Amino acid sequence: MGYKIGIFESQNEAIQAIQALEHAGFTNKELTVIARDREHSRRIESETNVHADELQDLADTRSATDQHGLGDPRVVAPIAASPGMPMAGTFAGGFAYPGTSFVTAAAFLDDDNSMGSALSDLGVPSGDIDACREAIARGAIVIAADTGSEQTNGGPDLTLGGTAEAALRGSNATRIL
Repeated sequence: MGYKIGIFESQNEAIQAIQALEHAGFTNKELTVIARDREHSRRIESETNVHADELQDLADTRSATDQHGLGDPRVVAPIAASPGMPMAGTFAGGFAYPGTSFVTAAAFLDDDNSMGSALSDLGVPSGDIDACREAIARGAIVIAADTGSEQTNGGPDLTLGGTAEAALRGSNATRIL
């Protein structure tokens, strides 16, 4: 899978980029928005139909899992689940509360830098993790558009990657990866 990633210094620019990407045909499932914390994502979520992941929360959960292990009840993240949902995929374990909630111990289990691993888990390519981590640390917002697996033939870039790059560039991305 390929991604076109834009780094934005303000929530306004990030919102404009999301709207431009949606106008270009990308769906909210093809967009990943990563901010430092809730303060940096709240407005984006309220003005668009795209969920923004808060990297600090993800890294804290990963770090707690690494320190305490999955058996520690302090390391839980609630997740909505339908009845009969199998415990497979990226989730490692959990237990049921009365009702329909499923609680799982953190889904991030790699032994690596917590923020870098959290970015990787969100789909950021390994070569772009350091640039994204540094940008998010200073308060920037990262938007990644899933462009599938495509290659250009040396001519004008009419691929999804070219479309995404045009939308990101037109929305004042400070850097495009």
